[in-house]
Amino acid sequence: MIGYLGRTLRPIALTALMVGLAACAEEGSLSGGFELSSLKLPSINTNLFGPDEAKRYPVRPQKFPLHVKAALAASVMRLRGETPARIREEVGVGGSGAVSPEQGFDYSGFAVKNIELLKYETPEDRPLSRRIAGFLHFEDGTVRHVAVDFDISYKIAGGNPVTITHATVASAFSSAAGTDMYVVPARVVEAGAASVVTFIDLYRLVVTSAVPMSREGAAFQADDYVIFVFFQDRLPNGDQVQVGISDVRDGLESFTGATQYIAFKTGWVAAMVPGKFPLGPDKAFWVKAVHTPAAGADGKAEPTLVGLFSTEPGASPAS
Repeated sequence: MIGYLGRTLRPIALTALMVGLAACAEEGSLSGGFELSSLKLPSINTNLFGPDEAKRYPVRPQKFPLHVKAALAASVMRLRGETPARIREEVGVGGSGAVSPEQGFDYSGFAVKNIELLKYETPEDRPLSRRIAGFLHFEDGTVRHVAVDFDISYKIAGGNPVTITHATVASAFSSAAGTDMYVVPARVVEAGAASVVTFIDLYRLVVTSAVPMSREGAAFQADDYVIFVFFQDRLPNGDQVQVGISDVRDGLESFTGATQYIAFKTGWVAAMVPGKFPLGPDKAFWVKAVHTPAAGADGKAEPTLVGLFSTEPGASPAS
């Protein structure tokens, strides 16, 4: 029994889920409080998925010239593993071999959600050349977001309508990852543990079994539950996350002794907090998710509260 802030939080056994995930070395790894281990790639210092659409997407994709759309389409196809020959055949773009697909990551399950075009240039001495730079924002059918930083130069004359002459394309990371929370009966998690191998498996199990967090979902009798927090954004090497529970809404501090983490090698993280508690307004508590990016050149790393949830059905962080 864990005495916590005047209430009792009872740990429950999730051995089957632990063993199943730990055994799948190629898909994910498990630890009890960790620093994510994945490829070290460039980062950006703005929240890619914040609410300010005008700042995020200053130029709407619908207004792009056709040659810009073609160059971007070819780049996305390369990220999804298509060959330069296939791209030339499908969209009439040459030189797409300049775009190198990321090793160890598959974009085929992700759709382009939005395009942030930050640079569009025509060199003075090359009127038929263009340079574009910005970010491609991808989402899949779950909660996952990923962004790509691109800098592409191309020509709009010759045998192909567009010929890429130089390209730098790399994953980019948000400094404040988005989060989602779900509460699932522990018996459902334990029963479905054997089917969990990938992030998608885990997400599907959780969202199809989650308790409706509405007034009608209130359960005033304590029961065994597992709180799941999914980090929506891909996280790079050196970033740290923390999920805990608290009676206090404000601040970053929380009790993290019951939290267990699942880190998938492609860069996504889920946290789970098992315990015995009711889902009612008089016994509600806060679930806090904190993301700390890797230290920058100045050696500083500031933690940010990226998720704040209440276990009171029908409540919201802003209430």
